[in-house]
Amino acid sequence: MLSRFFSYYKPYKWLFILDFSCAVLVGILELAFPLAVNHVIDQLLPRGNWSIIILACVILLLIYMFNTVLHYIVTYWGHKLGINIETDMRQKLFTHMQKLSFNYYDNNKTGHSISRLTKDLEEIGEVAHHGPEDVFVACMTLLGSFIIMLTINWKLAVLSFIVIPFLIVLAIYFNKKMTVTFRRMFHNVAELNSRVEDSIGGIRVVQAFANEKHEQNKFRENNDHYRTTKLQSYKIMAQNITANYLLMRLVTLFTLLFGTYFVIINELTYGEFVAFILLANILIGPIQKINAVIESYPKGIAGFKRYTEVIDTDPDIQDTPGAVHKDLDGSIEYEDVTFGYEGI
Repeated sequence: MLSRFFSYYKPYKWLFILDFSCAVLVGILELAFPLAVNHVIDQLLPRGNWSIIILACVILLLIYMFNTVLHYIVTYWGHKLGINIETDMRQKLFTHMQKLSFNYYDNNKTGHSISRLTKDLEEIGEVAHHGPEDVFVACMTLLGSFIIMLTINWKLAVLSFIVIPFLIVLAIYFNKKMTVTFRRMFHNVAELNSRVEDSIGGIRVVQAFANEKHEQNKFRENNDHYRTTKLQSYKIMAQNITANYLLMRLVTLFTLLFGTYFVIINELTYGEFVAFILLANILIGPIQKINAVIESYPKGIAGFKRYTEVIDTDPDIQDTPGAVHKDLDGSIEYEDVTFGYEGI
């Protein structure tokens, strides 16, 4: 399924390369600041050379300005990539729906079709932009931080990263739960749309028979189902975010506690200690990116699965390529034609 999803990137491969490259550079430059602070505290500060310190700060300012430009490219052009893919999918789905047989529409409510064209595809744009990019950059930043920490003090690096495996396990666990919940939520949205379409479309009949109360009760039932499913999704998100918040603060706490000990026994300099604290805080960014992907990925994949269900539905009658008859005489004859309704 992923290979099929990534096939939609082909028309925009250069835009994807631009967005992905800038995102990688942003991640690399974020790791430069703790190293610069380490150098200033341990090397430049003891010398007392103010001019060199000013020069180092100017260089850091230029790096930040360059990083700002990269952030703009990733934010705007990255979202443009996602929107383009979402638009292509929506156009392809609508074109395919135009070819489907009456049998399909007899067995599928109009509200479901509307939902597949709108709500189901909303998160696909976000997944197309943030999915591969954020996961790769987050993993790269985590690995880069760990390597830098190892070069400074391998003992403190291991102690700081001891929580990371638990974060990975939590990510996998909550991703599975949210995928099921969001798929159910999309179904409930489709049911809600169908209820609105049926009720509003037949409003003359509803009012003629004074049936408003019955329609309100049916709508309330669908609305409550949607509310319940949405609350379940936010409950899972809250559990995930809360657990990740606690574990990430434990990383900072471990770094502070054991880092102080290594400074006292002269195995760590003040500059290295501050660099470790900054690197531990940088870890929060990648974890937040992964959490965002965990939130949007199940929505996008659930929507994509519902999208492919329709795309993979073949019309009952298909035209043969190049089927053009050149010798028509104007008369029509019906042979072996049947008509009927499906049994209920």
